[in-house]
Amino acid sequence: MLNAKMDEKKELIKQLPRELRRRRISKIIVVSLVLLLLGVEGFAAPSYSNVGQNVTYVGMNEKIELRAKWTPGADWYDVSEGVYNDYLDVSSQDSDPTGLTFNNDGSKLYVVGFGNSRVYEYNLSTPYDISTGVYNDYLDVSTQDAYPAGLTFNDDGTKLYVVGTGGDKVYEYNLSTPYDISTGVYNDYLDVSSQDSDPTGLTFNDDGTKLYVVGNTNDRVYEYNLSTPYDISTGVYNDYLDVSSQESTPTGLTFNNDGSKLYVVGFGNDRVYEYNLSTPYDISTGVYNDCLDVSGQDTYPTGIAFNNDGSKLYVIGRGNDRVYEYSSAYKLDVAILYINLTGSYQAVDTIDLNDSITATWSNFSYTPTTCNKVVGWKITANDSSGTSNVTTVGTFYTMPYLVVGSGTLTCTNKHNATLTQTGSQGVSLYMPFFQRNATFKECSYTCNNCDTLNITNATEYCIVNATTKSVTSVRFDEGVFIKAFPPSSLPAALAGSLAVIVIVIYTYTTRKKITGW
Repeated sequence: MLNAKMDEKKELIKQLPRELRRRRISKIIVVSLVLLLLGVEGFAAPSYSNVGQNVTYVGMNEKIELRAKWTPGADWYDVSEGVYNDYLDVSSQDSDPTGLTFNNDGSKLYVVGFGNSRVYEYNLSTPYDISTGVYNDYLDVSTQDAYPAGLTFNDDGTKLYVVGTGGDKVYEYNLSTPYDISTGVYNDYLDVSSQDSDPTGLTFNDDGTKLYVVGNTNDRVYEYNLSTPYDISTGVYNDYLDVSSQESTPTGLTFNNDGSKLYVVGFGNDRVYEYNLSTPYDISTGVYNDCLDVSGQDTYPTGIAFNNDGSKLYVIGRGNDRVYEYSSAYKLDVAILYINLTGSYQAVDTIDLNDSITATWSNFSYTPTTCNKVVGWKITANDSSGTSNVTTVGTFYTMPYLVVGSGTLTCTNKHNATLTQTGSQGVSLYMPFFQRNATFKECSYTCNNCDTLNITNATEYCIVNATTKSVTSVRFDEGVFIKAFPPSSLPAALAGSLAVIVIVIYTYTTRKKITGW
């Protein structure tokens, strides 16, 4: 009789016109607050990874690629920032899913449902990425309750808990292998019917000394004290929080990572509600704060969960039998490349990151117009929060580049340089040569105060059998004088491009001029 009444009540709610189901809220006012202060709990600026460049030495007037990958910041556990991202269809397992949770590292997703009275396990090849979910196994809980509505684990995955609306109880299962529901064996229960005859969701505090159950008979969240952590047989009812002003059919609940926020979902208004708790995990201190409308995805949301850092929210719905993923990430705005040629960084280029809420590359192409420079570079990016971040500083060298010795080097282009040497010490230069498979280039290098120009073999790069033609001009034929490495044989800093610039080392040695050349 109880089950029949429960089903009748739910069907009546489903059949109500949406205008009546939403009678408490006539319109939604979305207020976007730009947070400008770093250090606010749960708030993060954009982060970067894969900072790099395609070469270390680049010729004057040639391009170098400078890049970084940006991930937008997030206001963790802030449901008002939630943006719908993706879904996982679970209809092949259950036509009436009611609750969800994850294991400790996000590699497994669990769903419970009325359709077959089972708990289902999905493997996620990418943690917390439900698009990678593949169905794996199930645990039948119909012997305990034909209408399982919510589920959760203890802190180490050795116990599974299911709340059911058929018997109005929380059921405990022992798992001999943590988080492996195929090893689940029924152990005990806690009767919550004295508080609510339609319990729909459950969760624990961070140490298992408190159990929370939400029910839609009285539209409340109930708190139970457990004298033995995670042992529901020791549960004693303590207090409640009334959520009826926000939701007439609450179906699921969860906390943020420190218990300062409580979240309730329901299909009276198809929203996720956020409550601030001035005392962590004490629901009697709960005050309504904000909400996220999920009706665009499902009109019967029944359960909620977060990933490990609160940057993603998951909602399961009976309307389309899916798990929906929402990102609380901000939108990436622009990335800016800064170059340091003269002792200070100057912005030289900007890339639009197109309001992306997923990781996005900023790939810059920069052409240095001077030689003999050690160039510093960095990239900044900002997002819709109004905050920005900056990469670590990278370095590249513009050729011709004076490596060893002292002197002044001026260049008209990458193949024409004048070195005014100071002192009698030998000097070494990095000079760009021609591209692989080029047939001929003439490179003119003038050395003031240098009597003799010597070209020597380079142990790291590629000159062999080069011959001096004159003090001021050197002529090469690739087939005779230059050993051109294939890209796979080049040093790592140069590999990865078919149009490889080969670096050669020229050594100028000051000595008495030898006549007859």
